[in-house]
This record gives sequence, C-alpha cells and structure tokens, in this order.
Amino acid sequence: MNPRYNYTNKPDGSQEAELVAYQVTNTLSVRVRDVDKTGEVLDKAVSLGVNQGGGIAFTNDNPAATVTEARKKAVADAMAKAKTLAEAAGVSLGRVLEITDQNIRPAPMPINAKAFDAAAGAAPVQAGENAYNVQVTVTFELK
Repeated sequence: MNPRYNYTNKPDGSQEAELVAYQVTNTLSVRVRDVDKTGEVLDKAVSLGVNQGGGIAFTNDNPAATVTEARKKAVADAMAKAKTLAEAAGVSLGRVLEITDQNIRPAPMPINAKAFDAAAGAAPVQAGENAYNVQVTVTFELK
C-alpha cells in the first residue's frame, strides 16, 4: 500500500503535499502444470481485472535426473579429451586426482504475450525448452 499525493507549489518556492489516495498492489504467482491450460488461465486473469503481468517462465519441478545425466556425460567427455591430449603430448593418464563440477542452472525461459484475436479462443501459449549445462574439471596424474 502506497500513498499518492498531489503537490502544489507555494509562493515561497516550497511544496505542499496533499494525500489524495492510496495505491494498493497485490502480486500473485500461479503455477500451471498443464501447458495447454495456460492460455485459459491468462484469459481468466484478465477477465478478473489483472492489468499487469510479470511474464511466463517455464521451469522443471525436479531437474535432478537431467543434471545427473549431464554430469555423467560431462565427465566422460572430459576423460576422452584428456586421453586425446595426453596421447598428443606423449604421456599417459594416471589416476584421477580431483573432480569438480559447476552446475549452471538456466534462468526460467520468459515468453512475451502477443496480441491475439479474442474470438479465436484462449491466448496461445507454447511450451519452451530448458537446457542444463554442467561444467566439470578433472585433474589427472600424468605418467
């Protein structure tokens, strides 16, 4: 809740503030699990008087399995590259000394509302795609 004022200038150069109203802002987040119903939810929100939207973002509830698979692939790729580099240098790989990873989580993918024909039905919304990146560093002993 924020006060709204009208300011009038006085002859001495100062201003006088008159409280004229209060502005109330209410924020609500909605999670829609069925993407096909997102347009209906948007239409209903607008019909109920919602006049500002913060955008739509697609996220995964539990990306753990996807991130685990990305880690496995990142380690396998790092090991293959290390073997290639070691062979090129005329050495061989020893034991793994250290493995670190950096999980780079994507920001939710926002989409912008587009103008649509109200007679055509609900606002069209199409699902996006999230990408998960895992960066690994593998340190090997060289022989």
